[in-house]
This record gives sequence, structure tokens and C-alpha cells, in this order.
Amino acid sequence: MTNLWWIILVAVAGLIGLYFLFSFLLHRRKAAKKAAKIDSNKYLSALGGAENVLSHELVGSRIVVSLKDYNKINRPLLEEAGVTGFIEKSDKLTLVIKTNAKAVYDALFVD
Repeated sequence: MTNLWWIILVAVAGLIGLYFLFSFLLHRRKAAKKAAKIDSNKYLSALGGAENVLSHELVGSRIVVSLKDYNKINRPLLEEAGVTGFIEKSDKLTLVIKTNAKAVYDALFVD
């Protein structure tokens, strides 16, 4: 009789584990669909237009750009588009994008 209780307990624990696994995978799939909607025009206009970008590079979760005129940067628009941080050096601007930097880079500069 005690073996039956152990079997029931293991089965219930397995069902609970499967529930959490499927909910995690479903959440991850929804997040990937959200990340796929990238407005490249918003990013480029916030950087002063495509003609303002001299060079670009993807480094992990960051996009490093060199610009002609750094006064044309619209930070609030970049933050609205999904940039979580900025690192300014003398000749480069680094855009920190935590979740989908490669997708943003591809949408801006590869397509």
C-alpha cells in the first residue's frame, strides 16, 4: 500500500513539473514574438538618420556606432525603441540592448 502512495506522489510531482516546463516554454515563445517586432525607422531616426551613421558593429548585447553628428541623437526615442543604456566615448556611441541586440542590428544594418 505504501508503494502506491509513492507512485501517486511521483506522478503528481511529474505533472506539476510538466506544467511549469510548458508554461516556461510558452512564455519564452511569446517573448520571442514580441522581440521580433523591431521598428528600424525609429532607431535610425533617433540616430539622426541612416546618412548620419558612419560605421557600426555588434558586440554581444551592444551595438557600437560611429556618427557624423552626435548632436542629432534623440535619446528618449532610442529608449522608447528598446535601448536600455548608452556608453559615450570620444568617437563612438554604444547602445546597450539587453534582450535582442542581434535582431536589432540585423534589422538596422543587414537587411
